[in-house]
Amino acid sequence: MVLWFYLVACVAAGLFGLVQPALAIDPVIIQFNQFGPAVGVLAVLLAWRGWRPPLAAGFGLSRQVLIRLVVLVVLVGVIFAVFVGITELAGVSRHGIRPGQLPYPFWLILAAQTIGACGEEFGWRCFLQPYLRARFGVVFSGTLVGLLWGVWHVQVFSRGLVFAAGFLAMAVALSIMLAVLQERSRHGVLIIAGGFHMLVNIGMLLLAGDADGDAVQLSLTAACVLTACGVLLVAAQRGIALTRVVRGNRA
Repeated sequence: MVLWFYLVACVAAGLFGLVQPALAIDPVIIQFNQFGPAVGVLAVLLAWRGWRPPLAAGFGLSRQVLIRLVVLVVLVGVIFAVFVGITELAGVSRHGIRPGQLPYPFWLILAAQTIGACGEEFGWRCFLQPYLRARFGVVFSGTLVGLLWGVWHVQVFSRGLVFAAGFLAMAVALSIMLAVLQERSRHGVLIIAGGFHMLVNIGMLLLAGDADGDAVQLSLTAACVLTACGVLLVAAQRGIALTRVVRGNRA
């Protein structure tokens, strides 16, 4: 089932990539291949019609979801703040771009990037992550999804070994972070994952120049994401331990 989903997601992404130039839609606005994973989910549903997959696609904005949204915004802000600080201290020139320098209105790019990110995350985090989480632990399932997600971006391998390795490391770390943030929740996952994905993409575009393929910048970004992932894992473990202590005291 996972193989079928992944195969369809890859083929669909490739076909979308071929269609986009014909439609003359700039990838800066939206990349059609982001909808490949959503097509993969549809293919699974069609192939296994009698099976109800553990889709985590609810849109409820509960207090828990809102808290997690705040956490992800803070995480993205810290990641890129540290990235900017490191590049400044190290004298590494960034190839970013200001919103006013973009060829299209920034609000349009934000809206389109959010739609594209949700198209991806409907497959990765709303379907594949819950499916694997039912069989493995949160970190291991997040790692598996991250590896599949990273390799799915096959174009990164044309930018050199260092760039590809940094991208895969970043993809795995981001995937683990999202796995932690969506743990024990089937509602708001698409909002959380899509929002997180969009913010990272926009941050990369504005601060690092997503299209430049600079291995140094990508490696520094990956290092910041890996550090943030470690901090989130430690915080999550301490939060679980504290909850158990409180429940034990109440008992």
